[in-house]
Amino acid sequence: MKNINDRTKRWLLIAGGLALSVVLMVAIMSQFKTPPINDLDLPEQNSSTQKVAVENPDITEKEDDIKVPPIQTQEESKTGNGIDKGTEQTIQPDPIKPEYTDEQLKNADQKPDGEKVTEQDKPIEHNKVEKPNTTPKSDNQPQGGEKKNGQIYVPGFGWIDDIGEGQGTVVDGEGDINKQVGIMGN
Repeated sequence: MKNINDRTKRWLLIAGGLALSVVLMVAIMSQFKTPPINDLDLPEQNSSTQKVAVENPDITEKEDDIKVPPIQTQEESKTGNGIDKGTEQTIQPDPIKPEYTDEQLKNADQKPDGEKVTEQDKPIEHNKVEKPNTTPKSDNQPQGGEKKNGQIYVPGFGWIDDIGEGQGTVVDGEGDINKQVGIMGN
């Protein structure tokens, strides 16, 4: 094969590959071929015929003994649109708004409906409200910032890994949000 040039070798390889592909395709397709369905071999018929006897059972005796109770249907209790016939629908009347006199509205010792005002009902001035010094701690609820086993409790997030203080970098932006900050590498 020394005298065959590269171009001829290439064509021979392609032709051999195509021939091998065709052979493989035929082999694979023959595996999917369904075997032909042969007619069943029926035994030869003899001149003698066999008689088949069919007996009708006598069931007239039992039919007379069967008693079916009459079917009772319930009277429809709903109309065609699904509403009970016995239920009458009414529309609730508009609420009646009570009218109070100026005297009832300005009386600080009594509510407009006549109830007496208790200590809890009296308004507290905004500046006189006492703020608690510490937030009440429940027995099983950790407080924000509490540390345990290398984790820190953050309300709303639960226990997360404590990575210390966050890091920040100052970037010269001068207020222009469309200014290019860096270059993305390829």
